[in-house]
Amino acid sequence: MHLPDRLTPSLQQLSLISSNQNSGQRVVSIALGTPVTEQSNDMTPPCTLPTYHVGKAPVETNDWESTAIPIHPRLANKDVQGNSETMVTPAAGETLAWAKLSPQLYTKNYQVSGSTSLGYDELGHGAWSTVYRATETPETPLSTLLTPPSSPVSLLAKPATGRVLAIKAPSRKEAHDILYHEARILTYLHCTRYSSDYVVPFHGYDATSKSVVMDAIPWNLEAHAKSCLENTRANFSTRTMLDPICESQEWKSLATQLINGLVFLHSNGCIHGDIKPSNILLHRSEKGSSAAYIPLYCDFSSSRILDGSNASNTAQVQQITALTPDYASPELLTSLHGTAAIATAAADVYALAVTLVVGAIGESPFAGARMEAMKLSMAREGKVLEFARQADQGTRIMKGKIVERCLKDALEKDMEKRFTAKQWQASVNTIFEA
Repeated sequence: MHLPDRLTPSLQQLSLISSNQNSGQRVVSIALGTPVTEQSNDMTPPCTLPTYHVGKAPVETNDWESTAIPIHPRLANKDVQGNSETMVTPAAGETLAWAKLSPQLYTKNYQVSGSTSLGYDELGHGAWSTVYRATETPETPLSTLLTPPSSPVSLLAKPATGRVLAIKAPSRKEAHDILYHEARILTYLHCTRYSSDYVVPFHGYDATSKSVVMDAIPWNLEAHAKSCLENTRANFSTRTMLDPICESQEWKSLATQLINGLVFLHSNGCIHGDIKPSNILLHRSEKGSSAAYIPLYCDFSSSRILDGSNASNTAQVQQITALTPDYASPELLTSLHGTAAIATAAADVYALAVTLVVGAIGESPFAGARMEAMKLSMAREGKVLEFARQADQGTRIMKGKIVERCLKDALEKDMEKRFTAKQWQASVNTIFEA
């Protein structure tokens, strides 16, 4: 989405802020309209977030686990704030016009978990938003509303009995455009084939609270890697000291699925822009599956779509709204000294490779840095594997072993020599088959 000129970030608005309450990572955030200030972990819940949201039900879509390919409705050439609510379902194989695409609206009922006195049930928060747990509530039939109640409580809010949702709500006004843009990205992706295999299930944009409505998946790769690291330190074994921290077969499965997912995104013209362990949700596989988890990409607030209209025009390109130095490519960190930080496909490949390093050793390869300036300096050097080998779990990425062989070409400092997602996919498949 092309942001208004008044919201275009300037270099002076770059600052370091806390991104995730669990990660301890630092984030370079580009504030839209106002300078960024240091935030505490306790973010004020948005005043616009309703306990209940009531409206008419949108067109039903298939559940994300279904083998059928979901096709989501979209608005036809109208902005969400406009008067039209005409929904159009894309025909099979239709190429969406990104410039005219508006987000799919969410108009069902949901109840946010928690209470105003004790606080809402928070799943996490970042630089721009807070994610709350909610439950979809059943619709009240019109006939029921027209019938006099048999008791004083029969028309009170019904208990939440539907699917569990994640409501990504803005933490401040400047985030409204960012979440609106993310909803457009998710609408676009969910109109493509196989999106449910790689992207968090998206249910729509709540125009009332300016929120993005998704499936609630509380486990992510960051938490999983930390859990595996703690378990390994408590139960050290020389037999497995050369294997990835989350076991070799599981790491291979995650690597394969995530690289396939990146090929899916790039093949559909989507640059993610903020790949890191906390932005990869892990959904438990069904019993009998060879993979323990299905990894799904989330947080598309820094993403952009290459549809040909903005590929060569920097003024029209979505700039990065949040950047974690640990996972940023050297060229992206260098660009912060220029006029804009713009995500690229090559930067996505690099970020995913660093993410898979974390999946192998349980922590950032730059975890040993004592100061933020030192971490930035280390990240700019582009020597991820060398720094990771100095960690206490560095034996798991020894030269010639499976992790190093899979990641080295995706971690090339020179972006011209770095694998593309498709090249990486072919290389990893060959390595695993051997």
